[in-house]
Amino acid sequence: MVLAAGTLLIILGLVGVGYGIYALVRGGRNQEGGLGPIPERAIHAVAGLRMLIGGAVAIFLGAIAILASLSG
Repeated sequence: MVLAAGTLLIILGLVGVGYGIYALVRGGRNQEGGLGPIPERAIHAVAGLRMLIGGAVAIFLGAIAILASLSG
C-alpha cells in the first residue's frame, strides 16, 4: 500500500514540476489583465514557483515512501 502511495506521489510530483516549468516559460505571455497592479506574467511566475516547490516536495515524499516500503 505504501509502495502504491509513493508511486502516486512521484507521478503527481512530476506532473506538478512539469506544469510549474510550463507556467514559468509560457504562462502569461500575450495576455492582458491580472490582479489589479500585478500583471498576468507575474501571477504565472508565482504560480510556477509554487508548483515547482510542491512537485519537488511530492517527489521527495514519494521517494521516502517507496524506500520505506522496500526496506521494511
